[in-house]
Amino acid sequence: RSPFVRDMERITSSRAYRITYIGVPLIVAGLVVQERDRGFRHLRNDYVPSFRLHYDDYLQYAPAVVMLGLKGFGVESRSSWGRMLVSDAFSVAIMASVVNTIKYTSHVRRPDKSNYKSFPSGHTATAFMAAMMMHKEYGDRSPWYSISAFTVATATGISRILNNRHWLSDVLAGAGIGILSTELGYYLADLIFKDK
Repeated sequence: RSPFVRDMERITSSRAYRITYIGVPLIVAGLVVQERDRGFRHLRNDYVPSFRLHYDDYLQYAPAVVMLGLKGFGVESRSSWGRMLVSDAFSVAIMASVVNTIKYTSHVRRPDKSNYKSFPSGHTATAFMAAMMMHKEYGDRSPWYSISAFTVATATGISRILNNRHWLSDVLAGAGIGILSTELGYYLADLIFKDK
């Protein structure tokens, strides 16, 4: 194997890469897409201008509710109750801190002009954080747990755009922050619990 291939294998097998390789590109995509947000909004306004269904206010929590339900009914997961709750608490704290800090400092106006707290989407960040939790806990049991959780998270993000509450860039960045928050939350819990 060439030195380049060896270097790439070393990079892609590192913990830092595994934590960031999905979340960071989504956040960067959100920042890049900000220049094109108005074009995507025209699609929404042309095809579904009166869309007003607020199921996304509840849908964002669905993966977490299902994960806790599975755990409560005794379906074996990656972690014990204590380790899972500590991991999830770290994830929630990181996600909420990052989302709210950026919302209150970036001052991006919502598409519906209701306020200046559009970027990033908190609903989408919550949904993707919860989907990543489900993936971490149950993804090894069956890929369908992960697929269903991320489908619900994606539907939440799309609904935020359809409801005229967020730009595409808000949703992409929110998804990245949610995923990255869970990765960091589980990393911190792993440092505490080690191999227990």
